[in-house]
Amino acid sequence: MERTGDKLFEKALEYPAMLDTVPKIKATTPLIITFDSQTVNDTSLVLDQALVSFQHVDTKNEVALPARVVKSTESYKMDVSRKNFRLHFSSAPGVYNVALVLGSFKQGGLFYDLGNVEMVAPKGTKEKKHEVAYGPKPEIHHRFAEPQKMPNILVSLFFTGLVVVPFIGLLGGWAYLGVNADKLQMEPVGSVVFMGLIAAYITLAISYWIGVKLFPTLTYALVLALPTYLTGQYALSKRIEKRI
Repeated sequence: MERTGDKLFEKALEYPAMLDTVPKIKATTPLIITFDSQTVNDTSLVLDQALVSFQHVDTKNEVALPARVVKSTESYKMDVSRKNFRLHFSSAPGVYNVALVLGSFKQGGLFYDLGNVEMVAPKGTKEKKHEVAYGPKPEIHHRFAEPQKMPNILVSLFFTGLVVVPFIGLLGGWAYLGVNADKLQMEPVGSVVFMGLIAAYITLAISYWIGVKLFPTLTYALVLALPTYLTGQYALSKRIEKRI
C-alpha cells in the first residue's frame, strides 16, 4: 500500500493482519494497493473477482473499485487515481474501512478487512448530503392522439356504391355480347367448381379490401391458383368434346 510511490509500510501485510494506523489520503497523493493471491501451498492463484471495497464509517456508503492483473509480476493492482478520488471521495471525505473482496471458482471467496484510511477532501470542497426521500411520485398524465375526423356517412356510402359499378358493367357487357349461361349444363360439375373458385377469388379480393393483409392474401391466391386452372381446363375441354 503506497501513496504516489511513497510506501506507507515497510513490510507488506499478510492475511489476516490489519493496519495499525489510519493514513491520510489526499487528491494529490492517490492511493495504490498491490497484492498477491496464493493458495495454502504457496502457489499463485488466479482470481475470478478482485475488488477493493471502501465503506464510509459514518454513512456506510460503499465504493467498490476493481483491481487489475499485472501480468509481469502476477499480482493485482488497484489505484485511486485523481479522477476516481474526485468522483467518489472529494464530496464525501472521512474515514473509510478498506477491505479486499476476492473470489475464485476453485477456492471460494475471501473478505479481507485491511483497516481504515482517511480521505481528505481538497480545500473549498463541500460535502454532498445523500438524502433518500420516500413517497408517492407525481401522477403521470397521458395525452392520447385525437381521432381523425371522418367524412359524412353519405360520402362513404357513395364511394362504396362506386365499387359495385364495375360489377354491374361486367353484367351489362355480358348481356350486350349475348352470353348464354345455359351451355354450362354440358359439364355441370366442372363448371360449378370452376365458378365457385372464381367466386372465391372475388371473396378474397373483398377480404383484402376490408382488412386482410397483403401477404396472407397472396398466400390464399396461390393456393386457389392451381385448382382454378385445373378445373377451368377440365370444364372447357369437356365442353369442346361434347360440342364435337
